[in-house]
Amino acid sequence: MKKEKLGETRWRIYFDGSSHEDHAPSLNDAPEMGPNLLPEILATLLRFRLHPVGIIGDIGRSFLQLSLHKRDRDLTFFWYRVIRDRDGNYDPTGEMITYRFTRLPFGLTCSPFLPSATIRELADMYKAEFPIAAALVDNCTCIHDFAVGAENDDCVSFTTSLYT
Repeated sequence: MKKEKLGETRWRIYFDGSSHEDHAPSLNDAPEMGPNLLPEILATLLRFRLHPVGIIGDIGRSFLQLSLHKRDRDLTFFWYRVIRDRDGNYDPTGEMITYRFTRLPFGLTCSPFLPSATIRELADMYKAEFPIAAALVDNCTCIHDFAVGAENDDCVSFTTSLYT
């Protein structure tokens, strides 16, 4: 996918984990989808609007922040080498290149579950040290977006009863 921003062209690769050849399984046929760990979006937005101060965040490139365990990196994908013609267009060659995943790719059946499970695990790991923040992160993060409300802008006096 081509994206232009501030005069700069960036390319993003999207994986179609359901793609397969005839009579062959797809990559999405292997992993389990996992349970839905996402908070209800409407409830999150309504809680967010109950307070005069809003705090939002976005984990940049959240899928690429998750490293795959070495034993899981042998899931491969194929890419056709491309060349650029005189007109600036890209044409695929017949040469196929094999790559290994080292980070969580977006576009797999399990992709929405894994960031949510990771965030939930991190919130659980730090709940003794940061009980208010852990509860908020666990209950107010949807894949990679965080939205919570506060009573004032010093961010100390969160109304935590709504989020636990």
